[in-house]
Amino acid sequence: MVIGIDIRVLGTGRVSGIEEYTEQLLAHLLPLDGSVQWKLFFAGRHQLARRPWMDLPNVSLYDARTSNRVLWARTWLTGRPHLDRLVGGADAFFFPHFLLGELSSDCRRVMTWHDLSYERMPYLLSWHRRRWHDVQMRPRTHARASDRVIAVSQATADDLVQLYGIPQERISVVHSGIDPQLRRASEQDIARWRERHGIVNPFILALGTREPRKNLPALVRAWDALRRRGDMRRVDLVLVGQDGWLEGPLYEAIRTSKDPHRVRFVGPIDAQDRACALSAASVLAYPSLLEGFGFPPLEAMACGTPVVASATSSLIEVVGDAGILVDPYRVDGLAGALEAVLQDAGLRSRMAAKGYERAARFTWSTAAERTLAVLRSVAESTT
Repeated sequence: MVIGIDIRVLGTGRVSGIEEYTEQLLAHLLPLDGSVQWKLFFAGRHQLARRPWMDLPNVSLYDARTSNRVLWARTWLTGRPHLDRLVGGADAFFFPHFLLGELSSDCRRVMTWHDLSYERMPYLLSWHRRRWHDVQMRPRTHARASDRVIAVSQATADDLVQLYGIPQERISVVHSGIDPQLRRASEQDIARWRERHGIVNPFILALGTREPRKNLPALVRAWDALRRRGDMRRVDLVLVGQDGWLEGPLYEAIRTSKDPHRVRFVGPIDAQDRACALSAASVLAYPSLLEGFGFPPLEAMACGTPVVASATSSLIEVVGDAGILVDPYRVDGLAGALEAVLQDAGLRSRMAAKGYERAARFTWSTAAERTLAVLRSVAESTT
């Protein structure tokens, strides 16, 4: 059995949930079955870093040695090249994201869908991102042309049925996992991280790319309302993650807050610093308007940090009763939930215990096994 995998998302130079999904899934998927021949396809402007799973005896890598932009233009204009032909043939081809890629009629297609926020909330995207989704990538076409679609949550699966008309029987829900190495940092590492970033006070943490969907202006207003109360004056707000788009409302909310200088920005961080930031926080706030899965809440739980998140989309099924779920459009409700966690040590302890248990349910080994079962069933249908 020969299965191709499009790993172009690993050449974007960015770090987001999709890159994390691809990296972790392949690290656990490729060693599972030595009888499967894995053929990896790559094209990108950044050099591909070697990973241990690339050196497995049943794994081969095809590097197109061209930018993805050039490859996209050829594919868009001519419907070529067929990726399965470029790698020397495959029974099925797996796309961890809906990048534009054509296949021959001999090869089956399996694609993972993370979310359909670009369909549900197009107004939260910049114009060039809307063009990228609607015109350049043609996600609806690819979803309908796929022999099987993997959805990372039931919420995403429901959107695929409702918005794209994909039959339920062609969708497999496979929850993502979290990094098995992620755990609560030591008190010494937490102290060093705080000192390095000059963070002394208790703080609310927001983790992720700063984009409108993350609803950060509402979080700033909720934090500002808290700090106007005497016993909450020492609580800071720390935003960790890379720059996004349409950040104007966020900066305006910070500018008009009572203490703008108490909002701290920390850029993208590595896995060790991620554990320190999550462990140091008093609470993770995740008031996102829509998520296909949502890694940060589970990561916070794995570090013993309470979570306040939105009662929307996949967050309901991922967070469950281990966190406090709120209406993301109600700033007062968000502020109230954060205040409850910050003021009640007993509540924090109970949430930490539930969080550890909840996070342990989402493993990459399980995700890899279920993904392999999907790929096998599709590939075997070609014979």
